[in-house]
Amino acid sequence: MKKCFCTPAFLFSALALLAHASAADTPSAASKPDKLPTEWIDPDTGHRVIRLSREDETQSLYFHQNTYTPDGTRVVVTVPSGIETINLKTYEIKKVVSGSTPTQRIDTHDNTPPEQRIAHIVMGRKTPTVYYTRGADVMATNLDTGATRKICSLPDELFWGAGFTVNADETLLAGSGDAAPGELGAIGPAWTGNGQLPQRMAALVPMVLYAINIKTGELKKFFRAETDWLNHVQFSPTDPTLLMYCHEGSWDRVDRVWQIRVAGDIYTVQTGDTLEKIAAAHGTYPAMIKYTAGLTSDDLKIGQKIQLPPAPPRLIHQRTMDMEIAGHEFWGADGKHAWYDLQTPKSTQFWVGGMDLATGQHIRYSLQKNQWSVHYNVSPDGKLFAGDGGGPTSVARGDNGQWIYLFTPDPSTAATIKVGNEDVQTMTFKAERLVNLANHDYGLEPNVSFTPDMKWIVFRSNMLGEEHGSQVFAVELAKAAK
Repeated sequence: MKKCFCTPAFLFSALALLAHASAADTPSAASKPDKLPTEWIDPDTGHRVIRLSREDETQSLYFHQNTYTPDGTRVVVTVPSGIETINLKTYEIKKVVSGSTPTQRIDTHDNTPPEQRIAHIVMGRKTPTVYYTRGADVMATNLDTGATRKICSLPDELFWGAGFTVNADETLLAGSGDAAPGELGAIGPAWTGNGQLPQRMAALVPMVLYAINIKTGELKKFFRAETDWLNHVQFSPTDPTLLMYCHEGSWDRVDRVWQIRVAGDIYTVQTGDTLEKIAAAHGTYPAMIKYTAGLTSDDLKIGQKIQLPPAPPRLIHQRTMDMEIAGHEFWGADGKHAWYDLQTPKSTQFWVGGMDLATGQHIRYSLQKNQWSVHYNVSPDGKLFAGDGGGPTSVARGDNGQWIYLFTPDPSTAATIKVGNEDVQTMTFKAERLVNLANHDYGLEPNVSFTPDMKWIVFRSNMLGEEHGSQVFAVELAKAAK
């Protein structure tokens, strides 16, 4: 990144104020974003921090959503008036979509009218295209040309579901939603925060996974769950048909992390076939075949072609003890590993857990209580991890965990432990603090991500004062020269 042209003495003193001041010492409500510090050296860590945003309530995307353009030069962010990009080299900010974009906090719900709402935002992996919804309409905008087109419209039951994910070859979007319209939708207008998780989980609303053909606009619900809450849908970064999702709810009560293929095969009905026979031969059940194929009866005709459901979902992590939790799953950039926050049990022993998808072998990286993070992420080369820390009321209940962290696996600590019948490799993380978030309110999740060149970690924070809300920052992995 290009160095900002600012006065170093002013920036250092500004950070010292922000890092150590009481709430009363934070910038006044009269301060404007362009008067806030834009670059400083964190006095507690020695790392350079840059404020990329210039408008109050600028937010980066959720931690597992692709947020960078394919060439790695721009990051997609939201502002109250729409979607913008920030150039990581020149810091140019460009409005690319106008509309009303909700401010995201885990403890509140935005009251933006649904018909005005821009949401479900994700960046394409192959072309400089951002995908999103405007009201119920699914849209695509090319960041270079500005060309915008409508792909399709979402039915009511899918509107409040999980945000979009786009696949590796940019042919499909996917998400989750309710199987049918109803008052007990996922995170709808009545949602007031994560305190409602048990109630929503207990409602047992049937949900579906769906895919949208980006070229034709065809929307197909391809998997139905009668009692599981489906969320956090994310495509593999390399395999166009492999999807990861979670069973949402109280983590100690669900085996959360799952993967599934989006498309099943087309089957031609043979003499003597019944739904039961076809289901048994393909590892599914008759009702799922009827649902996926859109059949209205059990009657089949010889030669009839029916869409089979995908193979049964694959569980990525199996809980083995009371109060064990695993979640906030994310892909490795190589598409060969799935990663997740793991605690055995909750708030006691902390890991970043992973699975080699080819072999099924699990690995665990251990970390200390105060290094636990709401979300983790992994570098493009798979060698480094990042965490966004946690506040005093977060799951870990740490007493000094409000930091942006860089984690490096330490091979010298390699060991093997027995988990059920599996030998699981473990290592310890070497942890380095990058940014002091003492003034950050974790009602806003920082959501760390590595830039494609692996020189910076991008995150969002309200550490410059509640009156400014979220701003988007980048911290340099290398320490600043003294």
